[in-house]
Amino acid sequence: MRVYRVEDEIWQISLAWSNVWVLWEGGGSEATLIDTGLQEDREGLQAGLREIGIEEAQVRTVLLTHAHCDHGGNAAHFARHSATVKLHEDEAPFLRLPRRTYIPPGLALVMRPHTALAFAIGEARYPVERIGDGLVPLTTGQSIEAPGGPLRVVPCPGHTPGHAAFFRERDGVLFSGDAVMNIIPIRRVIGLSLPIRFLSSNWGEGKASARSLADLAPRLLLSGHGPPLREQTADRLQAWVQTL
Repeated sequence: MRVYRVEDEIWQISLAWSNVWVLWEGGGSEATLIDTGLQEDREGLQAGLREIGIEEAQVRTVLLTHAHCDHGGNAAHFARHSATVKLHEDEAPFLRLPRRTYIPPGLALVMRPHTALAFAIGEARYPVERIGDGLVPLTTGQSIEAPGGPLRVVPCPGHTPGHAAFFRERDGVLFSGDAVMNIIPIRRVIGLSLPIRFLSSNWGEGKASARSLADLAPRLLLSGHGPPLREQTADRLQAWVQTL
């Protein structure tokens, strides 16, 4: 676990697999998390919050880009400690009961056996606890109040059916989750990338979503994996999506 201050009101807690983004105005009473890592990251995440100066009880809102194990693993924990967990309404079924799995259904199960096996193993090895009353579905375009300024819900399906990004329009900060990442999977080198194809629900949708996020022309890209993209962000995103 490592903690970095990105800029005013934004911290990065870099965990074993993924990033947790923390929105907090220093000295403020409430903090917002974007994604939560794996369940087994919990102690590292708690230590990271303490390093920033945040008590766990101050985390009042958790925003999830999607409910994969390395993003939603600790959401239920924070829900038990008075946080409200929010994610796009199309993603909410994957975090509530009755349980819905990411294993492809129907014919897709036969057509995509490697994907089915990967999620079957992953959901057994890294389970994501379900949430009841503490879960709030979000709608497309909805504005969410957060430390540092409101965030707009931007749907970007493809990696998962209800994946969403969060865009702070006042200064162009984009929290892209796994829809656009700043690290190339498997190779583990820095660079703009889509997520691993066989771990995505719809590859064509994923490419279209990346293009739509590039059209936002963000100043700063904060993704689910990899470091912040700070320099010439909008131009680099546009050049990259032209190659998809």
